[in-house]
Amino acid sequence: MGRPKAPCGTDAAYRRHLRNDEPVDEACRDAHAATRRASRRSPAAAPSAPKTTEPPDDDDVADDGETDDLELIVKTLRKAFVKIAADDPTKLAPIAREFRTAVESTRGPVEPPKELTLAEQLAQARAARAARTQSQDAAS
Repeated sequence: MGRPKAPCGTDAAYRRHLRNDEPVDEACRDAHAATRRASRRSPAAAPSAPKTTEPPDDDDVADDGETDDLELIVKTLRKAFVKIAADDPTKLAPIAREFRTAVESTRGPVEPPKELTLAEQLAQARAARAARTQSQDAAS
């Protein structure tokens, strides 16, 4: 038998709603906001918060009191990537792959930057050299 689910109106229930892709009710949203406010005042007050995340700055809070989730996610990911790169850079590739998959699932495929082939690079270099030669001949 598993643990009983946290009742609505708690931060744990808020996280459960997000994890299960359920709509978050107002009581859970208020409890989460209260937990975040308390963690700003005292980091020890919210032991369930991951150590790599920090509460948003005041400019991250929208007029209605809710945070802009996408901005918070991006800032948190940036901080996490920096920390992971410093601790163990070999873990960055799998995390970046998961992040890319998540972005593609919401926004569609992400086009990778087109890299020039060696033949294309050589053609560009030859064209630049030919242009320099022509400009030097015209100047003489």
